[in-house]
Amino acid sequence: MSTELFAKLARLRREERTGGAPAPSVLPEWFTARGAEHVPALDEEGDEGDEAAGPCTRTFGTPLQLCEHANERGVFAARELVYPREHGHGEWQLTEVLAARAGEFAWLAKDPLLETLEPARCVYLDIETTGLAGGAGTIPFLVALGSFQNGAFRLWQAFLRDPGEEAAALLEVAARIRAASGVVSFFGKAFDRHRLEDKMRLHRIAAPFAAQPHLDLYHPLRRLYRGAFQDTRLATLEHELCGVTRADDLPGALAPAAWFDYLAGRAHRLEAVLRHNELDVLSLVVLAAHLERVRSEARADGRKLSGCGRARARALAELHGARREHGQARTWLERGLTRAGSERSASAAGELWFRHAECLRRLGEREQALAEFLLLARERRDALGARAWIEVLRLARRLKRAELEQEARAAGRSAVERSLAGRARARAMAVLDRPPTRAARALD
Repeated sequence: MSTELFAKLARLRREERTGGAPAPSVLPEWFTARGAEHVPALDEEGDEGDEAAGPCTRTFGTPLQLCEHANERGVFAARELVYPREHGHGEWQLTEVLAARAGEFAWLAKDPLLETLEPARCVYLDIETTGLAGGAGTIPFLVALGSFQNGAFRLWQAFLRDPGEEAAALLEVAARIRAASGVVSFFGKAFDRHRLEDKMRLHRIAAPFAAQPHLDLYHPLRRLYRGAFQDTRLATLEHELCGVTRADDLPGALAPAAWFDYLAGRAHRLEAVLRHNELDVLSLVVLAAHLERVRSEARADGRKLSGCGRARARALAELHGARREHGQARTWLERGLTRAGSERSASAAGELWFRHAECLRRLGEREQALAEFLLLARERRDALGARAWIEVLRLARRLKRAELEQEARAAGRSAVERSLAGRARARAMAVLDRPPTRAARALD
């Protein structure tokens, strides 16, 4: 959206305000009409019909508890909610994150910059926007920043009563982020940060993100629990890992329509949008506390960590393996093999055995690795079995096991042709096409 349009909207809205509340919206018809198609029909008494989308009640006017603030770029509205540090969110308390070690975040997220992140001094960021597209046309109409201050957790939410308040709100958002030790978000590196930077650039406000360590919980949590749950959305992870259950929560997809309804003077669900945003921020805190404890697999008080232990062990083994720490990777793989897995991934156990055999090979325990690869190859008739035959062939050649080399060459070719395609098939065939060893040739 251009600066000229914002200036025009601001002029249209420049009417006397009373009691800190905005004047009735006088916005272009095309703007206020957006989101109207999402509004459910109301019956004669003003209530939603049975087809209404969303669980919460509609209201009129500006959301409650908002106070007007002013700075050099104009006015905007915000509210602040205060929670004791011991506030329970799901099965966790907010204060549990304060014991988190930044080094664990850096290791799990594979980001050395997070070594300087201080959970007690960072901000927990979540925004609501008018859409998912990038660029200046997407408006972040609600920006929440949570932080620990003066023995409590304070949730600050900046709300745009009209688009003309955007510059003033973003100036304050930038200042608060810049004063923190870092940022914690969920998918914020890919979405929240860029939406805010786009609009700050438009308003000539220096964006604060480049100088701040940024823990995006989505990526390490997805790596740890991939395939363990139905998906890796925030709502799923907060429930599975922290026991958070939301009652009558408004889906985030309905937030834009609620804001457009408000601008047009229609009944809206903005109270539910603010509540949804509030719960998102609280979930960032407890999910960060969970993430920091994954390698210990226990909370600070000794209680067992929730979540799929097999998926977590597999992911931690991968992280150690990527650092060539094969001994630690083997330990985690062996833990994973003793645990119940997710029914959503039928091949999870087979993948763990394959990775365990690879780990043994890298540790120099080739005979045991050969035995495990051979067991997988003979038992499975899928892509994993085909890959196992290739590993059997490589090890049999190296260990001069002519009979196994011959078996792997014959069975492996059939398995590869049946189960692999593309580059995987080409690489496997390149191994199979190598000339057999002299001992194997003597058996022909």
